[in-house]
Amino acid sequence: MKKHLIAVGLSICTFWVAAQSSSQCARSLTQAELAFEQGRLADIINGYNNENSGFTRCLEQGVFTIDEEIRAYKLLTKAYLFQDDEQKAEEMFIELLKVDKEHQLAAEDPAELYLLKDKFQTEPILRVAVRGGFNKTLPKVIQNFNTFQSGSKRYNENGNDTGLGVGFWVEALAERHITKGIEVGTGLQYRITTYEIEGEMIANDLNYVAKNTSSMLRVPLMVRYSLNYENKDSDGKRIGFLPYIFIGGSFDLTLSAKYVDARRTGGTAYTLPAGSDDLKSEDQVSSSNISIMGGLGTRFRVGRAKVDFFSIELRYDNSLLNYINPDNRWANEDLNYGVGHVEDDLTINTLSISAGYTRSLYIPRKRKQYR
Repeated sequence: MKKHLIAVGLSICTFWVAAQSSSQCARSLTQAELAFEQGRLADIINGYNNENSGFTRCLEQGVFTIDEEIRAYKLLTKAYLFQDDEQKAEEMFIELLKVDKEHQLAAEDPAELYLLKDKFQTEPILRVAVRGGFNKTLPKVIQNFNTFQSGSKRYNENGNDTGLGVGFWVEALAERHITKGIEVGTGLQYRITTYEIEGEMIANDLNYVAKNTSSMLRVPLMVRYSLNYENKDSDGKRIGFLPYIFIGGSFDLTLSAKYVDARRTGGTAYTLPAGSDDLKSEDQVSSSNISIMGGLGTRFRVGRAKVDFFSIELRYDNSLLNYINPDNRWANEDLNYGVGHVEDDLTINTLSISAGYTRSLYIPRKRKQYR
């Protein structure tokens, strides 16, 4: 019991000391801002250069809150500017940008500070985005083929025999803002698609099910336009809700393609044997493809400085070339005559929903023409 009381007492003392320290730091910042209003710039600078001053200790020991730290570095930047010490003003402004990556100046800020900011790169040099989601495969048949002339097929019609045709994908992109909400991005995407077929060779007599799953490594290139990218609310803060639209294209490399289920029912039951289920090794699918894409979504500013994003997106991908290699359509006799299935000429299209996170990367520095 005694040990518990001592621990509680120490916790209360620690909290009290921290609260007192924070209160003293807030007071020292207020005093420094008052000195600026009174024109006592030398007092501010001398206080900062004095390692024993409360203002300096609070800044260097991380006692200030984020907002207080921003106010402190901004105050020092202005003080050095008005003392005609541009080099120190630039140093303080860089420290400000380390805390607040895209610091927005207020209407009441002096013109000298606006001129100083114009010399610095405050936008991100690059953004790195990671996204992932689920896709619904929507095969588009170019030309039908069947083992029997009377045969017919249904793609992804229900969740019983043919399933839903659901896959998933993940991607990592490097993105760059160009101007006024227009961004470009490229990277790598790994995608798995699935489509299921229920076929009839002879109506009400011989039926089969075939489930085709493929994986692709894709290289997307996209252009996006975001609303509200540079807009501010009534308080002068960046708007945190950014709807967007995008278009793009992709080079798709087929990594694998196989049947995870292929069987015939009616008459004598038959299941596709192991070794006959790999379309890629039999060269029955194209090794690469080209796709176009488009979609819409929204991003939300997140993080301390509100420069990173959480996104939700709806996307449609449309491949332009035949997924099947027509030269080897009939190369798998176990599939064609055992199961009774022949692949149609088709394109692999998908509708997907995803979520992602985008990290903005900065290097606070002067623009090239001012170095």
